[in-house]
Amino acid sequence: MAIGKLKNQRNFCVEFKLKSGENAWIRLMRDEDVETVHEMECLIYDDPWSFSNFRLEISKSSLSMPLVAENNSEIIGYAVPWFIVAEMHLANIATSSLYLRQGIAEQLMTVVIEEAIVRKIRLIFLEVRPSNFRAISLYRKIGFEKIGIRQRYYRNGEDAIVMHRFLPVSN
Repeated sequence: MAIGKLKNQRNFCVEFKLKSGENAWIRLMRDEDVETVHEMECLIYDDPWSFSNFRLEISKSSLSMPLVAENNSEIIGYAVPWFIVAEMHLANIATSSLYLRQGIAEQLMTVVIEEAIVRKIRLIFLEVRPSNFRAISLYRKIGFEKIGIRQRYYRNGEDAIVMHRFLPVSN
């Protein structure tokens, strides 16, 4: 079932298994998640999104569909895709450092890609730091290709690799 059609339903949930064998879930991000998500963002990134950035994604943006992954009621990852006309842009994605290599980012990507297909989106874009080898490896594994470089994209002056993936047309 399409997530977009369920965006306002608080009970949307996709269950998956972590590589450890534990159950985990992906659901829509809620207002009460923002503090935890922002704390995680600040621990992971040198140039984190602000608390209000996440709050706006939930409450104001009609283009956004922020998600969280959780295990035992603990947020272990999140993703913020933007659906813009005929394309999707992955604006943000992260996994808790305590849960790396558990398949969380791949599951989040699977959910947003499935949603993009349902919305008849044909193209997904993202930017990734050249130093983020794990993310680049994951993106390549799930079909993304490098299409360019954005010079000095990040505040610290680091470039961004621009990647894209074409999606199949759904019936």
